[in-house]
Amino acid sequence: MDEMLNRLKRTDLFIGLALAVIALLAYLATLTPSLSYQSPDGNELATIPYVLGLAHMPGYPLYTWLGKLFTFLPFGDIAHRVNLMSAVCAAFGVAGIYLITTMILHPRLASLSARRAGAAFAALIFAFSPTFWSQALIAEVYTANIAMIVMSLLMLLRWEITRRDRDFFLFALIYGLSLGTHISNLGFAPAIGLFVLLTDRSVLKRPSWWIAAAAGFSIGAAQYLWLPLRAKTLIDQRLIGNAPLTLKGLYNYTLGAFPQLKFAFEMSELPDRVVVYIYLLWDQFSLIGVLLGIIGLFSLLYRRTRHYYLLMGMYLVHTWFFIQYRAFDLEVFFIPAHFLWAIFIAFGMVELMRAIKTWLQQLNAGQIATVARWAVVGVVIAMGLYPLMKNDASSDRSNDVNTNDFYANVWTYLPENSTLLSRTGVMGYDAFYWQLAYDTRPDVVLPSLPTHNPSYSDLQGRELFSTTPLNGVNQNRGLGALTKDVIPAGTWQTPVLVGSQGLIGSRNRLVLYRLSRQAPALVVDEAQPDLEIHADLGNLTLLGVDISDKAVESGGCLHLILYWDLQRLEPITLTTFIGEQTLETRELGFGNLKRYNAEVGRVTNGVIVEDYWLVIPSTIQPGSHGINIHIQGVGETVEIGGIEVINEEETMERWLRIAN
Repeated sequence: MDEMLNRLKRTDLFIGLALAVIALLAYLATLTPSLSYQSPDGNELATIPYVLGLAHMPGYPLYTWLGKLFTFLPFGDIAHRVNLMSAVCAAFGVAGIYLITTMILHPRLASLSARRAGAAFAALIFAFSPTFWSQALIAEVYTANIAMIVMSLLMLLRWEITRRDRDFFLFALIYGLSLGTHISNLGFAPAIGLFVLLTDRSVLKRPSWWIAAAAGFSIGAAQYLWLPLRAKTLIDQRLIGNAPLTLKGLYNYTLGAFPQLKFAFEMSELPDRVVVYIYLLWDQFSLIGVLLGIIGLFSLLYRRTRHYYLLMGMYLVHTWFFIQYRAFDLEVFFIPAHFLWAIFIAFGMVELMRAIKTWLQQLNAGQIATVARWAVVGVVIAMGLYPLMKNDASSDRSNDVNTNDFYANVWTYLPENSTLLSRTGVMGYDAFYWQLAYDTRPDVVLPSLPTHNPSYSDLQGRELFSTTPLNGVNQNRGLGALTKDVIPAGTWQTPVLVGSQGLIGSRNRLVLYRLSRQAPALVVDEAQPDLEIHADLGNLTLLGVDISDKAVESGGCLHLILYWDLQRLEPITLTTFIGEQTLETRELGFGNLKRYNAEVGRVTNGVIVEDYWLVIPSTIQPGSHGINIHIQGVGETVEIGGIEVINEEETMERWLRIAN
């Protein structure tokens, strides 16, 4: 009997490993190559592990240490290696769903094939759910947190079998460590405590058990002593104001973090918040997954009551807290709840397969029924893989190169001993990464990085550039906002380098501005473009264009000068394409026309000149490509010329060469 059980365990471990490999291969094929704006703090979380700094509240010490281990990998850049950690942790979480489910499912509940098929189905449907998949591709804490939750539950279930104090010590240690990937895991404690009581309340009478539990958890939670040791690495004024250097500061940085986001809704709003959560759940698992999960809940309650209270208790506490949490990226906070729901789905699928088996047995068809049962198992596994095919295109981040392409050209463009103003704090790591990880262009001063209160006097004698629009810099609000006196009133911002928007989203425009007290040469009396076009676009006429080079390396940049005649001052939105790929969407004159007309004039009595460099994404295939500009509202598209894209170097090699 023991040999048979060991063989079954080995088979389940093999199946779990196979599921992890399937998931990991999909994640690797769609992995983000380096930096990304997919997460608001992902670039910080890609950098902090390498420098062993202190991340934003609540600090994430365990995540930082794990990330540091991955930075020792001998391939890719630093950000790519930390992205890879998310993929590996996600794959481990997928295997964990299978193993946890098969441990809870008792042999008397269903046949071996049904149990394994149901568990595999749940693992696959969770692996390729859109939100979890998205977090498996970037530097973020959520898949590492799922990996820690999996390890905690597996060890707790092992203790349930052995009842040994040393196993509970290991569980408590792992659970304490899991707080370093997300401190909200602390909310699972009541459900865990109830599970212990329902399993073996006699442990409460054993001092050795109490010592094991307290010692394990304390050792794991002691990781937060890392925070005061690394508080000096903080670079954001608002975080420094809550630096974890005292007991009060440590509390404010951890359990007391983000009080404005917690329980942010009135009781009357909670029904609407529940609806929001149901929508998110539906989006992950579809109607079938929601219904199977509901069936699984009743199955778990009836057949495995003790485990129902454990998993349902964890689920309710987590969803109740985050339903009342105010965040624009709310969907990612529910990933642990989705993980638990996937286990409910497994139980629901097993119940469905039990019902099908009963129906087939009633047919009394012998061999036909056996073949049909195995066919059902195959269909279940195929259904689990359906989200892979459904969400593959929308989840693919392998072409998310725009951030790196842009900054590779920024560091090449900036003059010697210039100053670059970027977003500050957590949001500024798209620029900080290069100097912190690679010491790129140390002659360029990043005031947001080495000092906490930059002022205009600190920037004197240097050419000023910015990757942040001034109307955002001059407002002292939001996490890490610069003080108002950094840029004097009346400063002009002139775009000199524009990155491709690609997959970065509307919150992050990649533009390098030159800052000056002098108005730019936005309007001239007449123009003599190299290529005359004279495209009549109603209120606007494209007179011509200068294109510096006819051959551009992918990932490099193209110098464009556009000449326009505007009859009437009004906002006009332009979109530039290379082939069918959108490179940029902007307002004519990059938003400077209204001010220029008021302070300088001649906007409608001269020729508007737009002179800037445009980044050609490194994902553009070599060959000939046309460049087109679409005028929104008018609906006209004008071809302004063509270029030859050449690919002389691999993308990653080019990024690393410029970084170093």
